[in-house]
Amino acid sequence: MSVDKEYVKKITVEIKDTVHEILVITSRPFDDLSRSDLMAIRYYLIVLAEALSSLALHIARRALGKKPLTPIEAFRILRDHHLITSEECDDIIKLVRLRNLLVHRYWTIDDKRIYDNIKKNFRELLGVVDKIARYVQVL
Repeated sequence: MSVDKEYVKKITVEIKDTVHEILVITSRPFDDLSRSDLMAIRYYLIVLAEALSSLALHIARRALGKKPLTPIEAFRILRDHHLITSEECDDIIKLVRLRNLLVHRYWTIDDKRIYDNIKKNFRELLGVVDKIARYVQVL
C-alpha cells in the first residue's frame, strides 16, 4: 500500500491547528485560566495525541511496510527509521500516555504541571510534524 498524501496533509493540518489552539490558551498566565480553559487544553491534548498516533500508524504501515499494533510501537518504528529522534519519540510517547490518563483517570491530572510542560517545549511538536510531512512528500 502507498502513503495517502492527502490523508497525511489533512492530519498534519489538524495537528498544527490543535497545537495553535493550545498555545493560544496557554499564552495567558495559569492563574488567569478558567476551568473551561483547562478542560479545553485537556480536550485538545487528546485530539493531538490521536492525530499524532494516526499519522505514525499510517506512515509506519504504508511507507515503511511495518505492522505496529499500537501507536507507541509506531512511534518507535519512526524513530528506528530515523524519521524522528529518540528524544522526539520519547516526548510523543509521553503525550500518548498523558492522553490515556486524560481519558481514563482524568481526576488524577495536575493541570499546572501540564501547563508548565506546554510552556517549556510544546512548539517542538510542529517541527516533528513538518519533518514527517517532508518525508511523505518525497515518496
